[in-house]
Amino acid sequence: MDKLNQQIEDFLDGNLLGEELDLFLKQKEQEQDIANEIDLRLEVNQSLKDKGLFQLRELLDKQRNDFFIKDPFHNFRKDLLKTWHLAAASFSLILVVGGLWYILSNKPYSTEKLVTKYYKPAHPIGEIRSVEIRSGDALAEAFNHYKKNDFNNALKYFNSLDNQITAKFYSGVCYIELEKFDQAIESFTFVINDKDNLFVEQADWYLGLIYLMNNQRQMAISQFEIISNGDSYYASQAEEIIKYLN
Repeated sequence: MDKLNQQIEDFLDGNLLGEELDLFLKQKEQEQDIANEIDLRLEVNQSLKDKGLFQLRELLDKQRNDFFIKDPFHNFRKDLLKTWHLAAASFSLILVVGGLWYILSNKPYSTEKLVTKYYKPAHPIGEIRSVEIRSGDALAEAFNHYKKNDFNNALKYFNSLDNQITAKFYSGVCYIELEKFDQAIESFTFVINDKDNLFVEQADWYLGLIYLMNNQRQMAISQFEIISNGDSYYASQAEEIIKYLN
């Protein structure tokens, strides 16, 4: 049951990915207890975010009366209610002393959480125009490896195409996946400087995320400010990240 509770927490934090996420969603559909538990935790999390401490206490008291029965998550709720009483006493002291509650509730996100929340590798192109292919089927072969998450071999083919824009962009994504951030920056900068291509907005976006991955907070803020001030598809997400970082 501890494993299931951890899976639920990972799901709510956005840390379940790929096959693990698919399996969990199927389990959620089949077991109503899990769906109910997720709804409960979402409600509690929302209250923590949007309501005051006293409103949260009222909500937890209501949930205790409604759900304090024997079920797989009984211990979780029991621990949650105990935690509330300790937290309430602690926060009462904080509120008396000063405005630390405001500081704690508005502290910046860690760069790791932001990367987890916003970074996803670009989807491979479904169809490749023959005009884009050089050196035989190099680009097609690169995408075959890319789809398998075989980024080292994908890079060999992408890099064999010299400065072809599509290959340059996806080589940048491969470098991110391999944590070779300097090379990734070089690839995306090339795409951005070219200007006349379909990958500029994505390259700008990934450049900002690389700065986050490198813990270059100020450079990340500057990059996301450029994006948020434009009409990019990523403008609203860039604005969200800036709020988290400030």
